[in-house]
Amino acid sequence: MLFQAPPYIFPMLVLSKRLHSIFVLRCFNDCFAVLFLWIAIYAYQRRLFTFGSIMYSWGLGIKMSLLLVLPALGIVLLLVRGVATGLRQAWLMGQLQIVIALPFLPVNWAGYLGRAFEFSRQFLFKWTTNWRFVGEEMFLSREFSISLLVGHVTVLAVFALTRWLAPSGRSPMDMIARLLHGQEPLGDIQQQLSRRITPQYVLTTVLTSDIIGMLFARSLHYQFYAYLAWATPFLLWRRGMHPVLQYAL
Repeated sequence: MLFQAPPYIFPMLVLSKRLHSIFVLRCFNDCFAVLFLWIAIYAYQRRLFTFGSIMYSWGLGIKMSLLLVLPALGIVLLLVRGVATGLRQAWLMGQLQIVIALPFLPVNWAGYLGRAFEFSRQFLFKWTTNWRFVGEEMFLSREFSISLLVGHVTVLAVFALTRWLAPSGRSPMDMIARLLHGQEPLGDIQQQLSRRITPQYVLTTVLTSDIIGMLFARSLHYQFYAYLAWATPFLLWRRGMHPVLQYAL
């Protein structure tokens, strides 16, 4: 089995009225991005890395929100296959983004690049569902935006150093030193470590990265529940929370 989870999780998901609305009635593209994300996770669990990278990049072409799980995918590739394979998979993802862009680049390359990856986008306060309590002035301030970015990077770093890289048994400084000397960071333990990276580790790591990204996202619209709904019950179960409390949440 790819992972073991209690059966009560599944009716919690399929009976969600909000999910039905997002996936069926509202015509959002988030449901398609989530579909390809889960196919990619399944492929990585089965060690089908090329197929998983293609599926992930295809989902990323639908919705840039999938960038939130990229740090976790990088860690998984590092622990299982090393830096060289990770870079090849990253190049594969980039190639697919170029293929997706080919029909649009000759017509209006500046418009495509500016809108497809709109990093400078100014979010509107009236659409946010997660930070409405801070008020519009605070929400639109540059200081608030920077603090969210710093918080996001900091929490990712904490999880990477204390959780995600823990199976390697090596310190990050040692891994960086080996990399600077042109060596694989994990060296002779790579094969042994690869066997310890379980499907449950892959799922937990990727979904944790997704939840962290959602926590520090500047603006979440209600369709982003499509990402949270599938991840939350599993992570609560991994935490050991009682089923009654999971249902209540």
